This record gives sequence, structure tokens and C-alpha cells, in this order.
Amino acid sequence: MSYRVLYRKYRPDSFENLIGQKPIVDILKNSIIDNKIAHAYLFSGPRGTGKTSTARILAKAINCLNNKDGSACGECENCLVFNGNPDIIEIDAASNNGVDEIRELINNVKIMPTSLKYKVYIIDEVHMLSQSAFNALLLTLEEPPAHVVFILATTNIESVPITILSRCQRFDFKKISEEDILKQMEDICKNEGILYDVEGLREIAILSDGGLRDALSVLDQVSKNASKITADLVIKEVGSISNKNIADLVAAIDEFDYKTVDQIISNFQESNLNYKVVIKKLVMELAKKAVDILQNGSSGNLTYDRVKKMVLELNDLMNKININIDPYLLIKVLLLDYVNVDKKNKEIKNEQKVETNTDIDDKTEEIIEISENKKLEIKEKVPESKPKKENKEQSNLEKLIDIRINNCFVEASKKYLGDIQEKWANFITDLSSALIRGLVSDTKVVTASNKYAIIMTMIKHKDKEINEKLDEVINLFNEYINDKYTLVFIDEAKWNLEKEKYINNLRNKHKYEYIEETIKNTSPKSDINDIIGDVFDIEKVEIE
Repeated sequence: MSYRVLYRKYRPDSFENLIGQKPIVDILKNSIIDNKIAHAYLFSGPRGTGKTSTARILAKAINCLNNKDGSACGECENCLVFNGNPDIIEIDAASNNGVDEIRELINNVKIMPTSLKYKVYIIDEVHMLSQSAFNALLLTLEEPPAHVVFILATTNIESVPITILSRCQRFDFKKISEEDILKQMEDICKNEGILYDVEGLREIAILSDGGLRDALSVLDQVSKNASKITADLVIKEVGSISNKNIADLVAAIDEFDYKTVDQIISNFQESNLNYKVVIKKLVMELAKKAVDILQNGSSGNLTYDRVKKMVLELNDLMNKININIDPYLLIKVLLLDYVNVDKKNKEIKNEQKVETNTDIDDKTEEIIEISENKKLEIKEKVPESKPKKENKEQSNLEKLIDIRINNCFVEASKKYLGDIQEKWANFITDLSSALIRGLVSDTKVVTASNKYAIIMTMIKHKDKEINEKLDEVINLFNEYINDKYTLVFIDEAKWNLEKEKYINNLRNKHKYEYIEETIKNTSPKSDINDIIGDVFDIEKVEIE
């Protein structure tokens, strides 16, 4: 018999074996006992928390001929033929996300089950369906035949349309606790004859971030390379970092212990750990520290303002790190700045003198909230910045971008943003042009008005590529939404600068006014693909 990986071998096959989701299990079992089975369920939550397993267990339980307290008996005819039964249809929406696949599903829904009581459709990663596919599914999902049950699963509930959510019973799966994951791994190790230290398994539980499947995958991996699982082995094999190391680092910063800070960062560097994981976990630990300071007061040298400043600087550092520079040198220098004893008294005094101007127009908070869903630290003494005057050295495109940013801020509002964000996401999903979809895929709408939208690119310099095809992108978008919107694409650095200008302008009572667009985008077509694209179908031409 071929080897089966641990997470498949120990995949739960009954409600009793599900880990960490007791409230959901109780509700589902009671609904089966009372014979109140819904026509559609939606399971959402992080990866590896049991959504698909629960869907299969539920499908088996509702088809059981001798159901016991809401659970399948495992002995009746339906239970024995459940695995591989054609009446249980599992669909991966990531690879079957088009409207044609959903229409085929709808046509098959009408066919009666071959052997079971219910025909069950389990659609995994349902958020990957296109907008057209969702629309095609709506009516069938609302009123399916009596013999059909839909079970949808997703790790990204925000991308599922509200029209779908309103037609399903929704269950939110939570991350599984470290203790539950630890206990499950201990039981598996005993069954499999794997030697372990509790701290080694605890390290895996920490790294799994609430996902039992991830934990068992790591357990399977490290158990092959050593006779005994230890914490050091896990760190070495997985190439990650434990929360304990991060907690020690924050404690050293709090105690102004620069030698320990230097040693811990050097250890991370020598272990060749992913610097982004280190920064991410460090920010998470600092966030816990900030909450603790607010609740219980500071027990060391770190204040809430210093912690907040450190978090913002670490986030900024991660976005600006050059791959040609060792990131750990930059991280070390940044953190050591917070343990410089000579600067301590001076910095604390400066922090106490800073006065935050809270009398800012409510609209400032709205614009920042709608773009990032977080507060922006406002620096004092920033000179008033009015919309740029035309500079002969500026290109027409740069002038056009500045004018459109100004015009967007005139009537920017949260109510416009939500609508355009949804339309933009659907537009990207449904784009038929692979070339344009590749250009705009890593973008997000950060601010919008009734006529304009500012779209930020996640990848550096991507805004320049998009702006070379700006008119084509705008025309395609307006045709898709059947409206007339003017778009402008900028990178993250430009967006951060414009936010700061906007805030300062409001504080200085400067009002944004519309500027007429008399400038045209006359960017030259320097790329051979752009030139040939005027004559041929660019997606079908290969140039060597």
C-alpha cells in the first residue's frame, strides 16, 4: 500500500473527530436530529481548520439511513458506499470558476440521486468563482430541488457576494488553539511511534497559526529527518521562527539590552530565515505589547508611542528593503535605535512635548480610513502643499496624474469607494484580455469620488506600465460598468505622499477645486510590443 501523508491519514471522518469547532458541530448535529436541513451552507475560515472535512461529514450524516444523535452510523448501506459515490460532487472553484462550468452544474442539479437520499454539491474555495458564475448560481442556490444540498467553503469570505451570503446558512470556523493542535499531534505521534519533545510539538503548533493541516504537514516533514522531534529541529527544518524568540527580542528592546538584540538578530540572519516572517511576527508581538501597555501601564522602558512608532517603521522598512542589501542589517540598525541608552531621556522628553492636533476635519479621517482601514500618523510642521503648478520639465503624463488626484479628492467619499472597489475587483476577474489582466491584477482602489478613482499598484513601477495603456484600461472598465469613470494609477510611495498632502491641506483650510483636464497622455510608444499592437493582435504575436 502506498504511503499516506499524516494530514490525509488522520483526516476526521465524523463529527466526534473534528478538532476545535464544537459550536459548529453542535448546531449541525441538532439540525440533523430535528430534521431541519438547510438547502445551502457556507463554511468560512482560515485554511486547515476543517471546512472541507466538515462538509464531507455533514454530507454523510444527512444521507445516513440510521442516523445516531446527528452523526452517521458508518454501518448502513449509504454509509458504506459514501466514499466515491457519484451523488457527492466536489468542485474546486479555483480551477472551475467559469460561468460554463456553473451552467453545467445547474443542468445536472435536476437529475435525481442515484443511490443516496441527497445529492450534495461541495464547492471549495467558492470565492474564486467569477462574477458571472456567481450570478448564474443565484437562482439555483436560492431554490434548489428538494433532493439537493449545497455546501460552499471559502478562506476569503470578503470576496463572496452578499447575494450569495444571504442565501446560505453561514458558519465561521475559528483557528484551532495551540493546545488542541498539540494534543492531536501527541496522539498521532504515539500511534505512529514518533519520538518527540513536547516543546518540539509546541513549536509546530505555534508555527501552524491555528491550522491543523499545516501542523500535521510540518510534523510529517520533520519526522523523516531525525529520530526525535525537538524545537531546534523544527526551527532548522522549517526555516521559520518561534514566538518565544520574538518575545525574547521584544523583552530585550524593552530592557535596553542591545547585546541580546544584536545576538538574536544575528541568529536569525545565520539561520537564513525569511526576513518578512521575522518582521511580521515582530509586529504581531509589538501589537500585543501595545495592548498590554494600554491596559496595565508600561512595566519597562517602552511606551505606547514608542511601540507604535516602531511598528510603523518596521512596516515601512519591509516595503522598502532592497534585495541587494542584507535585510537583517537594516532590521538590526532600526531596532538598536530603540535601545540606545544615550538617547533615552531625550526621546522620552520629546515624546511628552508632542501635541497632536485633534481638531482635524472629519473628512480627513474618512479618506484615510477608506483607503487603509487604519489611522495614519500625522507629523507636525509639514508645510502646506497645494496642487502642483505646471512645470515645463514635468511630462504630460505626470501633470495629468496630479490633476486627476486633485480632482478625485474634491468629492472623495467612503460611499463611492466601496462601490468602485467591488466593480474593479469584478472587472479584473472577468477581463478577457490576458495582457490587460496581467497589468492590473496587483492593484487596489484606495480612494474614489463620483467621477474619479485613485488606484494603487502593489508592485513597484507597475503604475508606469499601466499608464502607458491608460486610455485602453479606462475604456474597458467604463464599458464593463456601463458608466464613465476617470482612473489614475500611482505607486504606494506616491499614494503615501498624496495622503500627507491631503491632510495638511485640510488642516490649513485649503479647499480642493476641480482642474480642467486640458493635457493629453502623449507617452511615446517605446516598446516594440506597443507599436506592433497597433497593427496585430498583440496576444497572438511572438517576438524574439
